[in-house]
Amino acid sequence: MVTRLYKLDMKKFYRLTYLSVLTALLPAALLAGNGERAGSGGATELLINPWARSSGFGGFNSSSARGVEAMNLNVGGLAFTKKTEIIFSRTNLLKGTDVSINSFGLSQKISSDGVLGVSIFSMNFGDIDVTTNANPEGNIGKFSPQLINFAVAYSKEFSNSIHGGVLVRGIQHTIADIKASGFALDAGIQYCAGDLDQLKLGIALRNIGPDMQMSGDGIMATFTDPSLPFAVEGYRKSQAYQVPSLLNLGLSYDFYMKKDHRVTVLGNFTSNAFSNDQFGLGAEYAYKKYLMLRAGYNAQADIANKDLSPSVYTGLSCGATFELPINDKGSTFGIDYSYSPSYVFDGTHVIGARITL
Repeated sequence: MVTRLYKLDMKKFYRLTYLSVLTALLPAALLAGNGERAGSGGATELLINPWARSSGFGGFNSSSARGVEAMNLNVGGLAFTKKTEIIFSRTNLLKGTDVSINSFGLSQKISSDGVLGVSIFSMNFGDIDVTTNANPEGNIGKFSPQLINFAVAYSKEFSNSIHGGVLVRGIQHTIADIKASGFALDAGIQYCAGDLDQLKLGIALRNIGPDMQMSGDGIMATFTDPSLPFAVEGYRKSQAYQVPSLLNLGLSYDFYMKKDHRVTVLGNFTSNAFSNDQFGLGAEYAYKKYLMLRAGYNAQADIANKDLSPSVYTGLSCGATFELPINDKGSTFGIDYSYSPSYVFDGTHVIGARITL
């Protein structure tokens, strides 16, 4: 009896501690949504969702994201990993720009109620000509900028209805002989209700971290002082920049029609620190667990007006999943695809492969 009471009290303690930390951080996030600060932050690749399944919703499924993909929306959903999940993803960002993203994610159940997840995000810009004041036309070599993020997360099932998690993300920016390093923290929780967990609520704080600053030989310059007979080499001062923190609030509901058909509708509110707030809507149709079709719309102000839109995207997104069982133990193999049209270039295409064991 004593042991049972102790376990119950500890579960309550962990739950209350987690909710208290999340609530304490809410005031800072709720001050976000200032469009006048747009462009003043950095590390904006943290706002890109590299996964094909959730990007078909426009990333507005923070209440219902599950497994590895939840690490980019609401880490609480990582706890729904049944055993093992592996994802590979390739993003052709704004086709025509030669910018690509390669992503890998792995989640593993490590206890009866705990899941550990890792992910790697690598953004490549191709080869760019090196130019200098003396050689503005280039032809003296090339360099390849690269943005790399590495995340480690832990998520826990506190009860049948409540799942929460935390994530630490390392950030590395490398541009020729200049680089910056930093980290950011995420915390999220998901709540399910109903006989079939039809109703889902989610709240997540993302990208909470210290300022980043460029350093390296690339910011070195030669300075002259009239009082000295020689030039002096030194480093220019680099401006620090903040990571793009945000708050996600999501809601979704599943409608089951007969036995094999499901329709999910969802909504999401995102409060951004360095851009306008966003309202997103989405829907998904599923036939059993084999075929899923989904779409989303970003209802951000002026996004439907090409001349006034704050985004290069039209606001629409769509995607599909085709998934098949590979054994009689519940393991599956799936292919995910999403497309987000844009006003310039040819939109963003994301394709991914998923194995669940």
